[in-house]
Amino acid sequence: MRTCRPADATAADHATLTPTPRDPAIADFYDQHSTESRWLGAVQGHADPGSLRTIDIGRKMLEANDPDTFASAVADLLDVWADRDDGLSHPPSDGWPWPWPDSRHADWVYTFDGHRVWVVTDRTTVGTATPTALIPDPEDVLARRVELLDDLHRRTDPTAEDHPNAPGQPSPRRSRFDLLHEHVLRAGDRTQPLTDREIAHLAFALTNPLVRDACLSFAISEHAHHAEALWTELIRTSPAPERAEPAALLAAYACLRGDLDLAAAAIGHAERSHPGHRLSELLGTALRNGIDPQALPELARHSRKLITQL
Repeated sequence: MRTCRPADATAADHATLTPTPRDPAIADFYDQHSTESRWLGAVQGHADPGSLRTIDIGRKMLEANDPDTFASAVADLLDVWADRDDGLSHPPSDGWPWPWPDSRHADWVYTFDGHRVWVVTDRTTVGTATPTALIPDPEDVLARRVELLDDLHRRTDPTAEDHPNAPGQPSPRRSRFDLLHEHVLRAGDRTQPLTDREIAHLAFALTNPLVRDACLSFAISEHAHHAEALWTELIRTSPAPERAEPAALLAAYACLRGDLDLAAAAIGHAERSHPGHRLSELLGTALRNGIDPQALPELARHSRKLITQL
């Protein structure tokens, strides 16, 4: 199934994890990487992931991948919070600050599970948990990329995807794959974020199902980690419905590594971004029914053969 933008789609159609917070909103922080959950403090104010990304120490906290970095970043964030006059901060040394016994009334609950930071929104309802690395960019930022993607869709003839523009040149479909391959290789050394134009071209490249499926081949290569980092960045930076493609790829890569929590979160992003998305539906069914350990490596090996068909 080719990813196509509905005619009436807008940037607001992307899945968002931003609740309508009370004034002031509350965020609790926990380290849950060991057998006992440890409360690391709380803040009141604009503590949603988007706002925290604008603060250096907040960004460090969101991107932490070990417990010491997470705990240290939370402690520093509590200090910075008071200096920024964003609202009250509550370090553990001051004791539990709330009249209720748990985080049921927190707008944001950040937890570190030993591998990554997750955020849970609004414990008063069912709540939605997602890795902070997958939370989409703000709507106004995504809107710029919607315009670029819409232009790419308008200028592309799907019937000419496998026909070279001139003798000796690759087909448009192969050019899409080559662009993705180039950025997978660059992901290991790149220190700057992707530009809006780069994001749009990469997200558009993945909308061809054959190209996307060929990218599964990176999962069993020496560049698997770099490819996974690129899919993660594209989930955060791409609008819907294009976000479904890197999300499905990340889910497949996570399944291959046995990281089923991340796989489930990525599938959720894909399904919200593009209901009925075929690959994410297949992965979701496999996840619910128990994945054959040999199935995904075999799929990745098969995807190598697809490259010659591009």
